[in-house]
Amino acid sequence: MLDKEKKAPGLFLKIWHEQISFEELKKSLKELSSKKDLIKFKLEPPIIHVACRELEGASELLGKGISVGFKRSGLLSAGRNTVLELNSTERLEFPILNNGKILVDDNFLKLVMEQANEKLKRGWLRIEKLRKII
Repeated sequence: MLDKEKKAPGLFLKIWHEQISFEELKKSLKELSSKKDLIKFKLEPPIIHVACRELEGASELLGKGISVGFKRSGLLSAGRNTVLELNSTERLEFPILNNGKILVDDNFLKLVMEQANEKLKRGWLRIEKLRKII
């Protein structure tokens, strides 16, 4: 994604919701090498938003989410519907391209891919655990 302070259209240059290979990442970096911006690699955890009719149900779901690892979770609003956000901690973010040049070597990229794919799997497992206890 472009390294910008605020979200805006066109901010995300490549998006994956599945594991990717080292080769796929390298290919994407080559495709982005014409960009003259600072570009960063960013892995975000699963974020689930749930509108609940009652505060009691939202609190119960919040407890279940926290119990399976959605540590950064809470109630966003308590108006007509109570909105709950379940958020985990599997994050990874660093600059990867600057002025079209890759900032890190292949060994680093391979390590990052292993870690990113592992964090992605952990996020999927959290979602599955939550599904099972609901």
